[in-house]
Amino acid sequence: MTTGRLPNLIRKELIQLGRDWVLSAFIITLPVLQLILLARSTGSRITDLKVTVVDRDRSAASRGAVESLGNRDELAIDGISDTLDQAERLLDAGDVLIVVVIPEDFSEALGRGSASPKIQLVVDGSNDLVADIALRAAQAALSEFVRDAAEGATEDSLTLIDLRSTVRYNPSLDVKLFAVPAQLGFIVYQVTLTVAAVGFARERELGTLEQLIVMPLTRLELILGKAAPALLVGLLNFLSMLAVTVWGFGVPMRGSLLLLLAFTFLFVAAEIGYGILISGIAQTQQQAILLVFVLAMVDMAFSGYLVPVENLPAALRWVSQFVPLRHYLSTIRNVMLRGAGPGVLWHHAAAVVATGAVVTGVAARTLSRRLD
Repeated sequence: MTTGRLPNLIRKELIQLGRDWVLSAFIITLPVLQLILLARSTGSRITDLKVTVVDRDRSAASRGAVESLGNRDELAIDGISDTLDQAERLLDAGDVLIVVVIPEDFSEALGRGSASPKIQLVVDGSNDLVADIALRAAQAALSEFVRDAAEGATEDSLTLIDLRSTVRYNPSLDVKLFAVPAQLGFIVYQVTLTVAAVGFARERELGTLEQLIVMPLTRLELILGKAAPALLVGLLNFLSMLAVTVWGFGVPMRGSLLLLLAFTFLFVAAEIGYGILISGIAQTQQQAILLVFVLAMVDMAFSGYLVPVENLPAALRWVSQFVPLRHYLSTIRNVMLRGAGPGVLWHHAAAVVATGAVVTGVAARTLSRRLD
């Protein structure tokens, strides 16, 4: 081997790598950002899970029980519901995670050694991990309250609590019912974004973009022509994956298929906007795929795919409102597991439409400049 040949080749590769600012930025900065996001979201405890209370006793004892729930770091009292129906509507909408029902004779039973005060716990089990944490925390808080209230009583008359727990949507707390719909949403996201991102990058790399530009097509027609295949692929991918999810893995489909398909259309259209933006920036298909990978890693941290969005710091929770994947995963779980309707999902749809419109507008303008 001739002396200096290998070092010259290495120097040439480093210079070429430095000229590719997209790849250089990915190697140096984005892995650090990904590590920070995932570490912040997974390294902290799950806290402030929302609880609503139906207090039918309205006594000092029942208020003490509510206070004991609020003293737990894992739980946060979100208010007092007047009726069980009102509380269950909050549960169905995903506004609270657990409903605590205190019966009318709670204080009376608490004062009698021969009777055990009964409290009903109704938990949203669609997220098995969070539901288990909330249920254990509520049980521990109420049991501790009863022990403290019975302090000084003899062992024979010590009052015990009768906790009756009901888990909605996922009674067995099967992790599959939470994880598989998320995987469905992420696959649709990934396939759509990839197909849309390589469209113009492939034409530019193959040298055929100039031929498209000189064709009698407006810029809008050119963009729509590239977006349509990605839209079709995304929707077909969704339908095939949904069939596997329901019939292959036994995940229930409790809501409207048409509603979920309509929301998927909005989501896929929004992600095509991101893909066109990437396609307009990337010079090669390799760069486009690299940018898709980077965006997917960031979106995973903000979407609730790995950890609950509620576990993110407040600033990152605010940022997550502008991540369509977060709203799509929430919608899939709400429709499939809870049977949610448009009244529950409208704000998710509005967020996806608004974000998609802005990104698509920026993408169209960026691509139009690159084509001129």
